[in-house]
Amino acid sequence: METEQKSIRALKCEQSVLSRADGSVMFSQGNTVVMASVYGPLEAKIQKELSDRMYVEVNYKPKIGMPGVAERGKEKLVKTTCNHIILTNLHPRTAVCITIQEMQDGGTLLSASINAVCLALLDSGLPLQCLVAAVTCLVDKKDKIVLDPCIRTVKEGYKAMFTFAFDSQKYNLILSHCEGQVPYTLFQEAMELCQKASHIIFDFYRQAVIRKFSKELL
Repeated sequence: METEQKSIRALKCEQSVLSRADGSVMFSQGNTVVMASVYGPLEAKIQKELSDRMYVEVNYKPKIGMPGVAERGKEKLVKTTCNHIILTNLHPRTAVCITIQEMQDGGTLLSASINAVCLALLDSGLPLQCLVAAVTCLVDKKDKIVLDPCIRTVKEGYKAMFTFAFDSQKYNLILSHCEGQVPYTLFQEAMELCQKASHIIFDFYRQAVIRKFSKELL
């Protein structure tokens, strides 16, 4: 199996972009741009109150129009990831509201959204048991694995597209999302490639936190 692209696209972020949010970030991965904001812990509504943990609510807003089935799917996947990394048991009977605003679709919106939310959670100061890094890759029609594909590559067609999310402790798999069908050996190779690429994202998080606190100390 050949690998066409061996690294992820350029990463950029700006934290605390919204004054009224507890945590926020403008995050770009190549030409893909999303803004994530965190509000909470807040008082939970009665129908959403959980006696043993915090309720996590995720809202995904597309660039144009109202949210549809695709957006609801992204919300569910991001929520699953957040429930894994947030120490929800420390804030029972409360809620946290996470909003993702799509600014520009340059490909791999799901992984960019997860990474943006992780940075926004860091900015908010909510207690986390680990960080998370999401990476997307696809298998094109020539059986080449393309890491972090741009929108043009995606539109050219593919046999399968994978999004994996890994934790920062032992790089264990937290989330796996697949579109398409390929042999298991190919799936395993794609996952290992994305796992190695996740180290780049974790390094980016560290640099982002260092930059933020360096500015605050000046």
